Parts: sequence; structure tokens; C-alpha cells
Amino acid sequence: MQQHPVPQAITTYKFRLVGNMTLKQFLELAFGVVIAWLIFSSGLNFFIKWTLGPLFGFLGFALAFVPIEDRPLDQWIINFFKAIYLPTRFIFKPQTKTMAIFSPAPPLPPKTNKAFANPAQLQEYLSTLPTSPATAFDEAEHKYLEHIYQLFGALGISRPAPIVKPEQPQPANPYKSNLKGVRVRKLFSPQICLLPHPASPAGGAAIFQAPPEPKQASMPLANSKSQILNPKKAPIPKIQIPKKPLAPPTKPITQTVSPTFASGVVMPHSLDKPNLITGIVLDKSGKIIPNVIIEIRDKQDLPVRALKSNKLGQFFTATPLSDGIYQIQAEQAGQKFAIIKLEAKNEIIPPLKIQAVA
Repeated sequence: MQQHPVPQAITTYKFRLVGNMTLKQFLELAFGVVIAWLIFSSGLNFFIKWTLGPLFGFLGFALAFVPIEDRPLDQWIINFFKAIYLPTRFIFKPQTKTMAIFSPAPPLPPKTNKAFANPAQLQEYLSTLPTSPATAFDEAEHKYLEHIYQLFGALGISRPAPIVKPEQPQPANPYKSNLKGVRVRKLFSPQICLLPHPASPAGGAAIFQAPPEPKQASMPLANSKSQILNPKKAPIPKIQIPKKPLAPPTKPITQTVSPTFASGVVMPHSLDKPNLITGIVLDKSGKIIPNVIIEIRDKQDLPVRALKSNKLGQFFTATPLSDGIYQIQAEQAGQKFAIIKLEAKNEIIPPLKIQAVA
């Protein structure tokens, strides 16, 4: 087995100048050599030359090729000066300004319709609107009420005097209406009158019979006294529509055949246990079909196994089935298979042959 290489930095690219020497290492080495050559070429003291010259030469070599704990020497020098001159003491100053998240806004009061908050103000507002002229329906209603009052007068009952309420001065409407052209239609409300009990004929009192009522062609309502005194509506019969029973959905009829066993087929697992289902799937021409879904259902039509054929068209179960009758159905796009009815009797079952019918 080949060992995996050591992970390296692949996100940054370093230009290699000579072998494994990068451009940065070459410049650092050249810097030390040039400084050492300048010191030796100068007219300084012999002791100074042979002290500073080799020192700068070794410094350039160390910067380029002597890392300490996998870090180059120049990084150590830069971190040293940062640690010396950068501040190490910090003073915390709390913020005087409160954040908006800690100062929630006060809830706004619920908005109410001031113009209609009070029912009395609503009535005052409606009274200021212009009234529309009486329509034909209003006149017919008024005539019908007058006719009822005439019937009460024919029975000897005096018409009750209308209650007159003293008019109150209407205050100025403080609310201005934005609705223009809205008219309020005033309807005549009938007065409620209670009829006295009629005297008994045995007491000798005469019963006054009202004259026949005149027929009005423009009156759409009932004009007979019996209908007025005892209004009854005929019950409307309800038509009951019988509900049709819903027919259960029909299932497609699939052909059920007896199992066909494949002779001479070598399965990857030996059949040493009873009630193991194995077999091969073929098309109509006898060629193997891979990736076919095979479903095994019991007597209650519940799935107990779901298999898939391999590249050689073979399928097999890992655990045996219980004794009983099972249905084996195969599904594949473009192929149609018949349902195989198989009975497990605690015996070794030979490999099945499932062949497409269309």
C-alpha cells in the first residue's frame, strides 16, 4: 500500500529559484553576503571587519535556511518587536449610550374610530345626512299601514295617537363627513296595537261585521282580514336527493401465474436454508435485466420483502420467510411482469425464473 504524502501548503505558491530555494530565501542570503562584502571592502578597523562581516553573513544565512520551531527567523524577529512595542494593557470604557434592543418602544394605543365610537354621535351624524325622496315601495308600505288602521277603526278600536317626542336642538356636528351623496331613507314604522277580547254572543252583544275590503291592484301584499290576523306560511317541502354510493376504486387486473424454476443457474449464495427466495429476471427475449425491483407480499397484501436484481439479473433474500402463500411482483420501466404466486412450506425453494410477458 502506498503511503499518503505529508500534507503541504497548497493554497499559497512559492516561486522556486534554484532547487528548493525560494526567491525570498535568495534575497535574504544575498542581503547578508552583500552587507558582509561591503564591510570587508570598507576601510574600517581589522577587528570591526572580522566581527561584523561574518556576523551579517551568518545572519543572512540564518534568515534563509535556519528555521526555529518550523518558523523562519525573520518571523521571530518581527514577533519580538511586536511584543515589545505593542500595548499589552487595555482599559475598558463602558458605553453610555443604551442599545436600541434594550429600550423597547412603548406600545401604541389602539386606534378607534372617533366618529362612530359613541352610538349617540352616530345617530347625530346620520340625522345630518340628506334624506332621499319617498320611493314607490315606501308609498305602498304607507298605504298598507293606513289600510290596517282602517280595519281597526271598523272594529270599533280607536287609532292610537302617535307619540310625539319633543324636538331637541341638534348640536353642531363636530365631525365632517367625507361621504358625499349619501342619503338616508326614512321608513314608516307601524304602531303596535293590542286588540281587546270580543264579547260573547251569549251576552247579547252584537258583533260588528266589517264591510268587504276593497281590492287594490298595486298592493303586492295579502289583503284579506284572515291573512292579516292569522298570517301563516305554507311549509316548503324539502326535496331529498338520494346519495349515490361511491364505488370503490377498481384495481388493475394483473395476471397471476404459478412459479417457474430456473435450472442450471448458479447463485452467489448456496441454498442451505428453507424458505429462501432466489432467482433471476429475464426479458421477453431471454436476456438478463439488472436493477429490477422485486416485491414480495403476504396473504394480507402487505409487503414483507423488497429486493433489487444485480448486474447479472440475480436476486436473493438474506433471511427466510415464514410459512404461507406469497405473491412476487417485479417492476421495471418498459417491462411488464406477471405476478407469481408461491407457497412456502419450510422447504428449500429452487431459484425462480421471472420473465417479462411484454
